[in-house]
Amino acid sequence: MLLENQFNVEEICTAYEFYGLKQYSEADLERFRLYRGHFGYNLVNYLPVEPRVLTILRNPLERVVSHFEQIRRDPGHPWHGVLHQRRMGLREYLLDPQLSVEVTNTQVRQLSHRASQGQLAGMLARSDSQEDFARHWRANSAVLPPPDEMLDVALSRLEKMEIVGTTDRLAKGVDIALWKLGGRPQPELQALNVNARRSRLEALPEDLLEVIREKNDLDTRLYERAGELLEEQHRKMIRALLEENYREVAWNESSAGTGDGILRVDFSQPLRGTGWHQRELLPGRGMVRWTGPGTCSDIDVALDPQRSYRMKMVVVDVVDEALLPSLSVEINGQPVPLKLVEEGDLLCHARIDATLLSGDRPFTRIALHLSHTLPEPVNEKGGAGPGLVRQVGIAVLRFEFIPEE
Repeated sequence: MLLENQFNVEEICTAYEFYGLKQYSEADLERFRLYRGHFGYNLVNYLPVEPRVLTILRNPLERVVSHFEQIRRDPGHPWHGVLHQRRMGLREYLLDPQLSVEVTNTQVRQLSHRASQGQLAGMLARSDSQEDFARHWRANSAVLPPPDEMLDVALSRLEKMEIVGTTDRLAKGVDIALWKLGGRPQPELQALNVNARRSRLEALPEDLLEVIREKNDLDTRLYERAGELLEEQHRKMIRALLEENYREVAWNESSAGTGDGILRVDFSQPLRGTGWHQRELLPGRGMVRWTGPGTCSDIDVALDPQRSYRMKMVVVDVVDEALLPSLSVEINGQPVPLKLVEEGDLLCHARIDATLLSGDRPFTRIALHLSHTLPEPVNEKGGAGPGLVRQVGIAVLRFEFIPEE
C-alpha cells in the first residue's frame, strides 16, 4: 500500500497474477509505472521496457509454514481439498513429493525464471485462467535453468535489483523504497496480511524444522544474501542523507577568505573531510593531521565556482619517501596535475580550473590519493610513540587556495 500511495491510480497495473497481464496491450504495459504482485522474474522478462525492480524476500522457514496454513484455509486453492480429505498435517504435506514442490526453494525458482517474452505471450494466448497458465508453465521444462544453476541465476539477478528487502527487516526496506521514490517517511507499518492462528516456528519439533531446511537450502542462502544487500543499501541511504544534511546545515557557515583573498584551511578549524587521523600539535607550526588509515583523504572547501585557483598544500612529514611518487589529487572527482617542490617543507601545487568547480553545492571536494599507507606506532594521545599502531601516509599542515586574476 505504501508503494501504491506514491503513484496515480491510472499508473498502477491492476493485475496481481501473471494471467491478469493478458488483458493489456504492449502500449498499456509501457504506460504503467507500478506493477506489484506474485509474478516472479517472469514479469521482468515479459515487459517491453526494463523496469526498476524491488523484491521483498521472506524467511524461508516462515514462508513454508505460512503457505501451508494458507492452503488449509483457502477453499479456492487447488490443494485445499486434498489436505482436508487426507487429513494432512504439515509433516505429511512436506513429505509428499508432488504437493511440497510449492514450498521447495520457491523464492530461488521465482527469481530464476528464464522464459522469454515470446514464450510467455504464447502461454498466455493458450490460457483461460491463472490455473491454466500455471499448467502450461509447469509443462515447459525450458522455463527454469537446470537445478544446479538456479541459485547462481537468482543471486545474479538479486545483485542487480534496485531495492532488496526482507520481511524480518521490513521497515528498513520500506525506508529505502520511500527514499528512492521521494516518498514521505512513515511513522509505523501496519501488518494487514497476518494470520493470527498460524503455527509458530518455535512450536515445531526440530526434526520437522530440519525437513523444511533441507527443502529450502537454496532459499536460505538467497535470503542471507538479501539481508546483506539490504544492510548495504540502508548504509548507502544513511550516507546519502548525511551528505545532504551536511550540504544544507554544516555549510551554513562557510569558510571565509582572508583580506588578501586567499582561502587558508588548516587543522585548527573544524574538519570538513574524511580519511584523516586526529590532529596533533606541531610546536611552533600549528595543528597537523596525518592521512590514513586508508589511501584516500579529502577535505571540502568553499571556493567560488566562477573563479580558478592555485592550490598549495604544505606537507611536513611522510611515513616513507617512497610514497611520494604515488601522491595524486582530484578536484570533485577529476584528477589534476600535481607538482611537488622541496622548500624546507614539501609544497604540493595544483591548478583548479573554474570548470571543475560545482555550482550545485556549497563546497569543492579535494581528494588526496596514495598507493598505500604504512604502520606507525602511536601513543595514547595520538602522536608517534610506543603502544598502538596506526596506518599513515603524509602529514599535512595546511591548504591555501589563491584565486587567479
